[in-house]
Amino acid sequence: MFWRDFPTATAATKAFQQMLNAQPLKTPFKLELLGDLIAERHYFCAPRAIRPSRFRKIPAYRTYALEGDFSFSIPDRELGWHRVSWTKCLKPPLTNWDRIVRAMRDRCEPVKHSYKDAHPVCERCGIASSVEVHHESPSFHEIALHVRATVTDDHITDCLGSWDWFLKEDFSLPEGHAITTAFDSIHASGTLQALCRDCHNGTKKKIAR
Repeated sequence: MFWRDFPTATAATKAFQQMLNAQPLKTPFKLELLGDLIAERHYFCAPRAIRPSRFRKIPAYRTYALEGDFSFSIPDRELGWHRVSWTKCLKPPLTNWDRIVRAMRDRCEPVKHSYKDAHPVCERCGIASSVEVHHESPSFHEIALHVRATVTDDHITDCLGSWDWFLKEDFSLPEGHAITTAFDSIHASGTLQALCRDCHNGTKKKIAR
């Protein structure tokens, strides 16, 4: 069984979608099975035995965002409502390094946006408008591998040590940390390339091979 009475992740996803679709927006509700899922499989809540007492759906891009009420989860701390993803609880858990790699991607986004603004035409075909910025050399994957080779497991633990999911949902690299410094140094010496959608899709197919 995938989890509880659900034989597969697809079956669990469909069941939770049906339960949540029946709930109106902005109205708090209780759903024991959803609370169990968050308490048992959420990357931050499960290790700390934290469980939301109720939920609410708030309007968001495309459909809705789900928030859990953590008011009574931790004594002597006011947590209140916090966004929580039930879909991520049905996926394989991220490792600490996975979270750091995601934070690396977030960190280079402002640089990529600025580069795209300065290069409105695709640098590969020279015709279409640029819509994406690609790490030409080294690739982002190669940058992440190089950073990982220069840091220890203790560096990774320390990098994530001050992160509090309740204060900031997405982890970001702390300024001045060894991992941040290594990433900034390698990323700054790399080459970016502004691409149109077709040319960018071509780079993804090349990587897939």
